[in-house]
Amino acid sequence: MEPLKSTSVSVEKVPPDFIFVDFEVEREGWNRYRLIQDETILKTKFVLINVIMEKNYKEIMERAKREKGLRIGFGFQSQNVIGVEAPAKLRGEPDTKTYTIEELRSFIVKEDLDFETLKETWNVYNLEDGITIKVRGAPIRVSRTSKFDGQGLPIYLVDSTADVKVTLPKK
Repeated sequence: MEPLKSTSVSVEKVPPDFIFVDFEVEREGWNRYRLIQDETILKTKFVLINVIMEKNYKEIMERAKREKGLRIGFGFQSQNVIGVEAPAKLRGEPDTKTYTIEELRSFIVKEDLDFETLKETWNVYNLEDGITIKVRGAPIRVSRTSKFDGQGLPIYLVDSTADVKVTLPKK
């Protein structure tokens, strides 16, 4: 029997035929990367906020026990948390001003910095009805700006991706 598959959907706007599904965090760890050009340690954490699934996902899971090739549509809302451990030579005057992403892009001084992975972990979330979602967030592009945060640490722009694995309950 072919396993039940999942199809992700955008959650920019929650479709009317989707519902919020409760979940518990089993593991949400920090990933660590060393920026090769400037020796900064970048700490990132993917945080799951909401999960949505088709209203009839329970029915689809039951039908999947009898039929091949069924899919469940789902999506999620998340936030990436980023911390910086920068060497003293890169620190500057603390600045409490909040900048938009567009503003920060105009202040990039080092673009597309190379990095090495020091630690990466899968976050694990247990949904209702035995569904498990594993997510591993990772940077794909890191750029340093000329701006500093309230502690005087350089502000980096980090474009990320997330690998997602969905495990449905065993039949």
